[in-house]
Amino acid sequence: MLFDWPTPEQMLYRVMRLRRLIALAIMIPVGVMLIGSAIDPTFLAPDRATIGALAVSALVVGHVMLFPNVAVETLSLSLSVTLLVIAAPFIKAIAWMVPAENFGAAYAILVGLSLIGTILIMALVKTALSLLIYAGPALKLRVRAAVDLPCSVDVAHRQFALQPATRRGRILSGPADAEGLFDVAVVAPQVADPEHPDQPFVARLAAKVLHSDATSHQVMLVLANGHVAATSQTFERTPDGCRVEMVEMPGDFTAGMHLMFWLTDQQADNMTETADTILSQPERANGLAHGVSLLAVASAVLSPRAPVITRAK
Repeated sequence: MLFDWPTPEQMLYRVMRLRRLIALAIMIPVGVMLIGSAIDPTFLAPDRATIGALAVSALVVGHVMLFPNVAVETLSLSLSVTLLVIAAPFIKAIAWMVPAENFGAAYAILVGLSLIGTILIMALVKTALSLLIYAGPALKLRVRAAVDLPCSVDVAHRQFALQPATRRGRILSGPADAEGLFDVAVVAPQVADPEHPDQPFVARLAAKVLHSDATSHQVMLVLANGHVAATSQTFERTPDGCRVEMVEMPGDFTAGMHLMFWLTDQQADNMTETADTILSQPERANGLAHGVSLLAVASAVLSPRAPVITRAK
């Protein structure tokens, strides 16, 4: 997938939407710095700890702005930077073991090796976290989100409610059969199709409308893995328009998946995607952004591949 530079509006939205992820990713290395500085100032001087905390905060925020769909990588970046902070005093101590005239060169080499090691540790931590997220049994926990819109209830209902034989943004649904089931295809632009790496992944599932009226809409979703999820939407008139509330019961979410869903505020992001369509605003939702990661960029720089002549862009 190609990398797209974010607009100022998208950068602000990503910081706001991923605020929980940012807070957690900053707390880990900054906590280590401040605790280490308080216990032993020789480990990390207070002024350097403050500068380091600001630098780490800027690093995490910048990573989220540029790579909004790789939350696991953001956490792995935080953990690997924490290890780098712990190892920093030892790097300088090792550099002093060489003759004084070679200190500068030795220190530069050790810093470079440490940065490469940090990237490798980051990749390993990302793999471990990815495995932990999907480990364990599925938990039946509700996911809630709401959005206020300056439009009528009818308009919101038409855009948010999943219906057969309709197209809504990147969601396409087919006609309903005799039992009320209809196929749904969802394009995931931030994920590449394994069989066609230059094309986005398309998730397919089946759905059935359980109940629908002017102020509510309930849908059952049958996922590709056989699990069943349920979604309920309510539409309430307000003085400035309407309020849409969505409650979803995922069918296959583990504890780690629920945590990541909460950290990324994914349900609200999904609703923002539809809300921007209703209001004819520029796209902001992370669900429409690219899925390029920092590790993918580093891999392309460190190990570039020759272009494939037969691939058309």
